[in-house]
Amino acid sequence: MVDPDEHEIAAIAAASPMAGEYLESIGKTDLAVLTEAEWLTLLEVIITAYQDELARLLDQGRHPAPPLAAGGRP
Repeated sequence: MVDPDEHEIAAIAAASPMAGEYLESIGKTDLAVLTEAEWLTLLEVIITAYQDELARLLDQGRHPAPPLAAGGRP
């Protein structure tokens, strides 16, 4: 990815903990010792979390929160 925008950066940040959780769940942190199946699952975890967060952020932009009324309540 060249020159990621703010949404892409946020999606990367959201995917990172998911990768850590997966690695913790299998008891491995050294990527060099992952089996092929573990590696593919790690990639799936990262890509899915990234896409889900990016979609959420973009959808949020299409449906902005309603303006607040006087007193700070919707």
